[in-house]
Amino acid sequence: MFSKKELERMRIEGEKIAEAMQKEREEKKVGRQYKAGDVEVSCVHCKHNKFEQGKAMLNTRALTFLDIEWLNDNATTLICKRCGFIHWFGSSVIEMDTID
Repeated sequence: MFSKKELERMRIEGEKIAEAMQKEREEKKVGRQYKAGDVEVSCVHCKHNKFEQGKAMLNTRALTFLDIEWLNDNATTLICKRCGFIHWFGSSVIEMDTID
């Protein structure tokens, strides 16, 4: 059995986790801003500046043939939240702190 104090602490902790999850979902809908090489990234198609970040494997025929694709390099992808255009970066991108 839990005491009232412990149940209240668990409720508050659960609410904090739910708020954080909701904030993450909202940010994912809106997107985030990024920099690559000290330059703010904007979509080359629609000029929007909000993206969703992802990773993609850069497969090569040789490593695929040898069944060791996991040795291939990765690229960072940014998907425009307005038009869906996918931007590929061989080097890392940095998420900018957005102030709205």
